[in-house]
Amino acid sequence: MAAERSSSFSDAYAAPDECDSCPPEEKPTKRPRVIVIGAGISGIAAADVLCRAGLGDIVVLEATDRIGGRIWSIEIESDKGLKVELGANWIHGIDLNPIFCIATKHNLLSTQYKGRNLGKKMMFLTETGDPIHTRIIRDVDLEYGMLISECEEFYKQQVATPCENDSVGAYVEREFEEKISRFVGEERRLRQLMLGQRLLGECIISGAHSMHDLSLSEVGCFEELDGVHYVIPAGFDSVVHMLKKSIPPERILLNRPVAKVSWDCGGAIESGGYPVCVECENGEKFAGDVCLVTASLGYLKQHAERLFWPRLPEFKENAIRNIAMGTVDKVILEFDRQVLPDEVFRLEMVWDRRNMENEDVAQRWIKKIPSFEAVSENVLVGWLSGKEAEYMEKLTDEEVGKRCCEAIAAFLRKTTKHLPNLKKVTRTFWKSNPFTLGSYCHIPVGTEALEIDRLAEPICSNSNVPVLLFAGEATHSKFYSSSHGALLSGEREAKRIIDFYHH
Repeated sequence: MAAERSSSFSDAYAAPDECDSCPPEEKPTKRPRVIVIGAGISGIAAADVLCRAGLGDIVVLEATDRIGGRIWSIEIESDKGLKVELGANWIHGIDLNPIFCIATKHNLLSTQYKGRNLGKKMMFLTETGDPIHTRIIRDVDLEYGMLISECEEFYKQQVATPCENDSVGAYVEREFEEKISRFVGEERRLRQLMLGQRLLGECIISGAHSMHDLSLSEVGCFEELDGVHYVIPAGFDSVVHMLKKSIPPERILLNRPVAKVSWDCGGAIESGGYPVCVECENGEKFAGDVCLVTASLGYLKQHAERLFWPRLPEFKENAIRNIAMGTVDKVILEFDRQVLPDEVFRLEMVWDRRNMENEDVAQRWIKKIPSFEAVSENVLVGWLSGKEAEYMEKLTDEEVGKRCCEAIAAFLRKTTKHLPNLKKVTRTFWKSNPFTLGSYCHIPVGTEALEIDRLAEPICSNSNVPVLLFAGEATHSKFYSSSHGALLSGEREAKRIIDFYHH
């Protein structure tokens, strides 16, 4: 039986006599019991749980030269010691959040960025530099919050949406127009602009190009965790490195893109062979009892058909196809001195986007950035999503920096005479990154939330032995699109393996 094989390092890497999943000429040279594809937080969390449970006969294959995946912290050149996040940014809530528990245990938390003049004020300005009255902001935020809650109730209460294949964006816009029907002129226009600004932020949270892409009937399946949102000054990736400590270093192999996953559900375990063989692009082969796939949904969308041999079952390929993978990028601007006025930590840019879709993407991409936040006095971070983010990735640093500075200067024209000099532009390329091909998932119009469960469903042998397992943010039905969802999915699959081998 496979469970009786030695889990020692030497035995795990001994050349096998036979590999039932591969033709004779493709016999692997190394055969750990558990093969984990991907060293993002889900893959590392799974390996951590397995090692601590005594199932250390594993190998983690990572395509890039670092661990962390879509968690990636870098140090700012102009402010030594300051970390900014290229990927996951916040610990969202504290209740039931395992990342919060890890960060608390190791004293990693902070509720805001440090800086002598960073306060808690937000400036809401129009393109002409005029401020939005606090009363309007408060009114819109109240109505908007209530509408988002209403959207979530369709799923929670399992009631029909007003229209077939309705979207969050369409519902919110319809209902909001009714609520502001008593306003006219500038009062009405500013409320419409504020709604557009809030929907932009929601696109970033949801990982969508437009809120019209998000399914109204399914959006409520995502569960928010209560509590303060935290940043990690030492870098979000410090959480991944904490998890890594239980894993022997030689078990994590970097620069190992996977070329093929051969698998067999026909009972190879019972006959004494290994049912999985993973081949890397460099020709290395790893045989095992089970393979945990933590590759991003974007990567699976583009490569699943050629990656798995034989192809995955139809229900699995349909889930990969039907769940949407969005693009969310960041633009980090380093200046030679303080940018925003004292006590202001965020510039909220209330664009007039009413005719934006008719504009060329070269002109409109900047309008997809709803705000710039100061993470230090001289460093601003902006976010954008969707097609405009994908377009931004194709521009040069100089083009991105110039356009961002023009926009910031326009909004600050009545409060700041001259912007400081821009020293450096750093940005993300999650869509064009060949191993992510996007940022995180959402449930689009026409897709049911059950597709996430189908993506997470293991593929077992005819004797109900797990062979192919799937983890990652897109496989957690309640916390998809989040780092804590990714971590929990890795732990879930590790426990599935433990349950099989220990019972």
